[in-house]
Amino acid sequence: MMTISKIKANGIEIRIQEFRNEGKETIVFLHYGGATLGIWNGVIPQFKENYRIIAQDLRCHGFTDKPTDKCHIDDMAKDLVSILDQLKVEKAHLVGSSMGADVAISFAANNPERVTSLVLDGGLYDIVGPDSKEQLITKEAIEKARNELKERILTRPRKYYESKEEYLVENKEGWEKYFPWSDVVRIATEDEIMETEDGKYTNPQSPEEIWSYIEPLYDVTFADYYNKFNCPILWLPDEKERDNEIVLRNLKKYAKNKRYTKKVTLKGSVHAYTCLLKHEEFSNEIIQFYEEIKGL
Repeated sequence: MMTISKIKANGIEIRIQEFRNEGKETIVFLHYGGATLGIWNGVIPQFKENYRIIAQDLRCHGFTDKPTDKCHIDDMAKDLVSILDQLKVEKAHLVGSSMGADVAISFAANNPERVTSLVLDGGLYDIVGPDSKEQLITKEAIEKARNELKERILTRPRKYYESKEEYLVENKEGWEKYFPWSDVVRIATEDEIMETEDGKYTNPQSPEEIWSYIEPLYDVTFADYYNKFNCPILWLPDEKERDNEIVLRNLKKYAKNKRYTKKVTLKGSVHAYTCLLKHEEFSNEIIQFYEEIKGL
């Protein structure tokens, strides 16, 4: 039976979704930056009969508290430690999309004994430095990129709507410029709608809150995290990332000394959005991966 509730964890209120299958292995789903737990609505049904399921709105996202001075992926990983402790989950599979993948990597690095496996649509490259896809290495290039992104985010107006229907219509039109609309995308969009005190409707994140979780990523070096765990990993680079020279080099480095790693690219995949666009194929790859790692 599915429940959505809030739990006090690591000093903040966190929204969580659960399918309590006591005695079964646990999967934790971690959404991409700017999203909510609703993005997993097409994936979770493939697993809820055979696994205990936990999904959450990450800190600084959705309907979880947003302490903008503490939005590092390490803070988000510590939140998950507290959640699992309270739910009496000793060990779990982690499935992360983009920023959710980053959080999963942080959790694994700091709690390797509590991770059964990682499925990562993300965590393939740093934002800056020699492992960055854009090869932003010099101080000048890094600062230029950081300032340009900050300006784009902070000057983007926050939109307010008169009704949920108006919110859905405009977001559907924006989505369809790039991808097909579906019931899975609609449900994910509905989940992110927040009603304001004056009866308007908006996305639950302000531009300042968005920047609060993006800025700390400039100091993250994923190689430092990968070196601290050796659980099985399934990487899901999208069609643009699959043959990127930097990504391939990074994955070779990240895979070193790991018990089992696998790399799969789904047809039609798009970074972060694959779980929405290809939810059945995404789920099937995970199910196959779980079969492959049994007994490792």
